[in-house]
Amino acid sequence: MSDTPLLSPAGFAEAMEALLRAQADIEVFEREGTTMRLRVGESTITVSLDNFYTAYSQQPAQLAAVGETLLQALRNYNSARTITSFDELRERVYPMLKPITLLVQVRERKLPMIVYRPFLADLIIAYVIDEPSSVAYINEHHLERWQIGEHELHAQAMENLRRRTEEQGSYTVTGEGPQRLIIFNTRDGFDATRLLLPALLDRWRTEFPGRMVIGIPNRDFLVIFSDEDEAIFTSVAHQIQRDAAERPYGLTDQLFTLEQGQVREYAWE
Repeated sequence: MSDTPLLSPAGFAEAMEALLRAQADIEVFEREGTTMRLRVGESTITVSLDNFYTAYSQQPAQLAAVGETLLQALRNYNSARTITSFDELRERVYPMLKPITLLVQVRERKLPMIVYRPFLADLIIAYVIDEPSSVAYINEHHLERWQIGEHELHAQAMENLRRRTEEQGSYTVTGEGPQRLIIFNTRDGFDATRLLLPALLDRWRTEFPGRMVIGIPNRDFLVIFSDEDEAIFTSVAHQIQRDAAERPYGLTDQLFTLEQGQVREYAWE
């Protein structure tokens, strides 16, 4: 249980209004209760905070994460509205692992359905446009406007992730043998999503005794470790469970491994 005090709906709305007023690309015209009228870029919209408050009330410690989700939703509404050619942003599209519950949120808010692929462990692969300070989800309307298919989008997004990781994806290596850890924590928004690059991860398989295990507790963290030493393995796995539940942008406490070059769910024996 979190010890963080729960804001009232009015207090939550005040916090979100303050957040939005601090954004250079968003103008708040007025707020009545939990409803606000805004300008986002060139678009004027009315947004209800009720669903965001519901998400926040379930995890009061995640106020900042809920605020970031609100910002992403607003910018996604405005992003790429005038772009008619996929070539204009081809180099800025990426895959992103997200909880499958995101689909419920999209439906509840009556937003255009995002483009996605099912993955493992109640996760999906969504697709985003990388913006300077946020990402915008790609939805089915975008594909219609750009006249491309999901397969072309996926291939381009994966190529961009591979290139970005090779050029910028720094990582930390600590320990030896069963104590060895390899950690991606660049905080570029795609650390966990690098699980989708098995060829990259497979380079380190021989450095781990026993089976190589991978954890992605939240968006900004990927850790590779060994199951050779039961005490070390259990300690790392339990930390992954805590981080998945408590850290912002939580994903899953499910562990993964590589089998014949493919990512698979790790089964505890």
